[in-house]
Order: sequence, then structure tokens, then C-alpha cells
Amino acid sequence: MALAIVLTPAVALGGIAAVVVLASTRTTLGVVLALAVGVFGIRSAPTPPAPDRSIVGEWPALDPIVERLCVLADLPKPIVVVEADPRPNSWTVCPSRGSSRLHLTTGLLLLLPRDELEAVVGHELSHLAHHDATVLTVVGGLSSLLMDGAERALRKQWYLMFIGVIAAYVLGWVSRLGALFLSRGREFAADAGSAALTRRPAALASALRRITGELDRFPRRDLRLVAARDMLGLLPTARPAQLPRLTATHPDVAKRIARLERLERRMHQAVTAPPARP
Repeated sequence: MALAIVLTPAVALGGIAAVVVLASTRTTLGVVLALAVGVFGIRSAPTPPAPDRSIVGEWPALDPIVERLCVLADLPKPIVVVEADPRPNSWTVCPSRGSSRLHLTTGLLLLLPRDELEAVVGHELSHLAHHDATVLTVVGGLSSLLMDGAERALRKQWYLMFIGVIAAYVLGWVSRLGALFLSRGREFAADAGSAALTRRPAALASALRRITGELDRFPRRDLRLVAARDMLGLLPTARPAQLPRLTATHPDVAKRIARLERLERRMHQAVTAPPARP
């Protein structure tokens, strides 16, 4: 997994360097143009409206859960943000300045019993412990710049640099696949971290089943409105339409549940096994 963190941006940067050294001037300018348009698009994009947020004090059982698990994990307590959203989900944010934030939706808090909520919080704290939000943002950032810039350039019909723009999109797409592979691996690792922290992997497996069933009730059109944060969420709110095994932000839920159930059996066997004879 550490290799993927290094290789993913290296593919994009190495590809750009190869284009600059080996390709024609027009192709090089096309790649540079796509990258510049991507940067400009991000800087000029309107700030999305802040979501409605509930007061954490309205959920008195939440703070003790977060505090206890932070003590067990030896982590500073993040700022807890409750989003007024009926879709059950959770995610973490690690800004460059200020404290980390743990986001939980009202749909999640209303849906899960205490043990399952603890398991979900443990999952998110594992992400915080490994700085996954920061890593995924950095690793996926360059690919997003290249792909978004290439798409904007093509919409503007800058066909004189068509080959360079297409090259930029391909480099971004390959880098994006690496970021998605990394994202799926970090979800497995966070599941295992939750199991180690709470000692109840079956609770997280049950929570994943419950949340998946609830998310399936929402129309796909509505789910796309919050799909931008899919890579950071406990579960994706939208499924990829093409190449789902390669372009999914998360592992298959059934695989995650199967791994957690195997962990539960191992823990149970370790507890019930007779002590070894001297």
C-alpha cells in the first residue's frame, strides 16, 4: 500500500516529464494547457454551500463514544460535526490548518444502535490515525487536475493541441486508477483498525449491512449530489457505471463483511481456546 502512495503521483509526474522530453512542442503545450486549465478551474470554482448541521449536544450519547475510543487509540479528539442529512454515512476531514473533523450524518445516528455506531466511529478514527484523508487528497489531486483540465479544454474546442490534451487526460486517468486502488485498500485497513479498537468486528459488519440497505432506498439521482465525497465516506453513495472493479472508490461491501466476520471468528477462537500446557 505504501508503494501505491508513491507510484500513483509518480505515474502522472513521470508521464508529464516524458511528454516534455519526448513529444512535440504542440503536444507538450497541450498537456501544460490542460494542467493549467485544471488549476484555474479549481481556483475559480464557486464554494459549495455549507451543509445544514445539527448541534452535537442534541446527540448526548455521541461525545462519550468518541472520547472513549480516542483514549483507546491514543488520538486527539477531532471536532465532531453532525450533518443534517438523511443518508447514513460518515467521513473525516483533515484540513491543512486546524483540527481534524469527524462528520456523521443524522441518518447514520438515527439508524445505528450504540455498538454499531462505536464500530463506525472506530473505522473513522483509524482513517484519522493514518491520515488517509490527506493522503488520498494529495495522491488524487494531480489526476483530478489533469482530467478536469483536459475535459474543459476539449469543451472549449482547442483542437490545435488535441493530442496533448488527450495525453493529459490519459495520464490523469491512469493516475486516478492508482488513487482508487489506494482508496479501496485504506477502507480494508480502516475496517481492521475498527475491529482492533472496539474488539467487535461483527458490529461493523452489521452496520455495513444496515447502512447499505438504507442507502439503496435513495434514488440514484439524489445520491449523485453528494458523490464528490465518496472516496472519503464509510460507504459510496453512487456506484460507478463503467469498469466497477477498477473505478470503485470502495471495496465490495460483501468482501468487507466477509473479512470482518473472519476477524470475529478468530477473536472468538482466541478467547475460547484452552491455555497452552507448560
